Amino acid sequence: MKSLLLFLAIVLAQTTAFADDAKSLLVQPGKVVAQPDLKSPLGEEWSVRKGTWEPKDGELVCAEVPADKHSAVLWHQVGLQSAVIECEFQLDGGKVFIIGCDSAKGHVGRLVILPKLAKISEDVTMVNGKHAGSTLGQAVLDLKPGQWYSARFEWTGDKMAARVDGKEIQGKHENLATAKTRWWFAVGGAKVHVKNIKACEGK
Repeated sequence: MKSLLLFLAIVLAQTTAFADDAKSLLVQPGKVVAQPDLKSPLGEEWSVRKGTWEPKDGELVCAEVPADKHSAVLWHQVGLQSAVIECEFQLDGGKVFIIGCDSAKGHVGRLVILPKLAKISEDVTMVNGKHAGSTLGQAVLDLKPGQWYSARFEWTGDKMAARVDGKEIQGKHENLATAKTRWWFAVGGAKVHVKNIKACEGK
């Protein structure tokens, strides 16, 4: 009986955790614009800009290419003015995992995930011709290599919000309202695995 009660308690805790991961932060998910099965090549709406992005057995295996001297970057070429981006990720030698969005002129904002920290940054501000991203919110993490974690990133108007491994972050800046032309993933180091990708219009 005790074993059964313990099992039910574990199941309830996991169900509650999954429900918390699915809770909206700023907007409700609307039309699905991307949900690749990652068992076949990515569609033409995706564009590999740097590094390697290999769909394999339901996962996207991502890594920098040292010769690029740049983080690995994958664009999804659909501009979402309001969005909900969800996925699971695993650090496997990778140092950083990023989800961001751009305007026609450059970066707008991003969620940066490091082993010990997650932060939301505004990237529109330019200093000496370079994007000088300012941190709008952050949370302490303790991510372990080889373990799967959930990430949810939302934006609408001048606001962005994220949940990473249950930790929530909020950010607000007038520059975040800049019109978007695409969103993207980026990876620093090798490797990062990504699965269960789902991108929706926010409503």
